[in-house]
Amino acid sequence: MKNKQNKWLNAAIPALLLHCSIGTVYCWSIFSQEIADYIGFSKGATEWAFSFAIFFLGMSAYR
Repeated sequence: MKNKQNKWLNAAIPALLLHCSIGTVYCWSIFSQEIADYIGFSKGATEWAFSFAIFFLGMSAYR
């Protein structure tokens, strides 16, 4: 019976982390210019990070 409480905790934490990671990827369009300006690159040069994140988001959804 001790595992019943642990079962919900083991399900809730990954679900929250998943939703945080999805939200982070999809808010890229709002902050991409500010991030590019902060690190000193053009917006086009930083788009690889978005492509990389979307690729792995899709691969994790596939698996």
